[in-house]
Amino acid sequence: MKKRVLLIEPSFYGIAFVKSAKNLGCEVICVVSNPDDPNKFGYTGDYDDLLIADVWNSESILRAIRDSKYQKFDAIIPATDYATAVTAKVAEKLDMFGNSYFAAKCARNKDLARIQYAKKDVPSAKFAVVKTIEEALHAVERIGFPLILKPTNTASSIDVFYIENTAQLRLRFDQITELKQSYMNFKVRDEFILEEFMTGPEFSVELFLNNDKIAFVEVTEKQTTKPPYFVELMHVFPTTVDIDRKKEIIDTAYKAARALDFHNGPTHVEIKVTNTGARVVEVNGRPGGDSITSDLIQDAYGINIFEKTIELYLNQTVVIEPRHHDAAAISFLFASNDGKFKSIQGLDDIEKTKGFQRSELVVQPGQLVKQPTNSDDRIGYYILSGPNASDLKKTIMALNDRVKVITE
Repeated sequence: MKKRVLLIEPSFYGIAFVKSAKNLGCEVICVVSNPDDPNKFGYTGDYDDLLIADVWNSESILRAIRDSKYQKFDAIIPATDYATAVTAKVAEKLDMFGNSYFAAKCARNKDLARIQYAKKDVPSAKFAVVKTIEEALHAVERIGFPLILKPTNTASSIDVFYIENTAQLRLRFDQITELKQSYMNFKVRDEFILEEFMTGPEFSVELFLNNDKIAFVEVTEKQTTKPPYFVELMHVFPTTVDIDRKKEIIDTAYKAARALDFHNGPTHVEIKVTNTGARVVEVNGRPGGDSITSDLIQDAYGINIFEKTIELYLNQTVVIEPRHHDAAAISFLFASNDGKFKSIQGLDDIEKTKGFQRSELVVQPGQLVKQPTNSDDRIGYYILSGPNASDLKKTIMALNDRVKVITE
């Protein structure tokens, strides 16, 4: 008999959960906020049925399940970042396998996570949670400039501000308080977090736990824009730098995930290596996005983390072994000045490069584009793979020197 898998709001990286569940021969039921979502996100034809609910409300999801013909499921899995906490709450109420609501809520709310890091002695950043500019100005006395101001529960670098002085803090605080909703109408909290700015190269740790033990782990190298914004420009998997500190990076990521009470499944942990050592930026209770999990890990190691996650939820145990040890990288394309997008010079060179996997443009001619301030400003990307990560990085840097975004 087919295993029945319930996926909550598949979108972005979560589309791979739909396709992977079908590839594993499962019956795939998706809980969505809008019946047009499969077409919008690109998984039409890959699922067996839809249930409609308010995906940010656990009681609404439970009601949709109770009112359906599906009274039993073999697994319930969050298929978008914002649904991790509500999915955990539903799973707990149905007494099903998964991480705790506490863990998912902490990962989704950066202030709650910072509190846990402090309790568990995980190296992190000084921080304060504020609701008013007066509270923010008072917190600066303890944290100091420069610092980071950001929402407590959003993603994709939305309204993440680098602050150097009081005037900037006042300006950005006025701006951030206007942010009421994020992707898919997810409500943004009216508390904000101030964090000590940590200097150093940034990495992400792709960590997969099975009953508290590490079933898989590897480090992804990141390149980002310089302050005042921190837009990710490139991911290289596995990392080519700080190899001597790789164990420290992994140990810090594991300690951070366990501090939030994660026991099972994929987490994407962001780490900075500072002059005082590896320190956690944040733990995300999901597979890495930005094609890290969907492409880079599969191209480099032949591992489908989405399939392994489904297997874990179905069997409560999993074995993950690389089929080969190569490398893969993704480079994101941005406009160098504001204007209407016209074309890109150099795409032919990219597509002819040895190891080219795929590319995508997400803008159309005539569409307004701008210099990057967050991930939404990307106009496209391309992915390369090969036997050596250092060589891939050099190839991408050479290609990007010849790529030019034409605007008018």
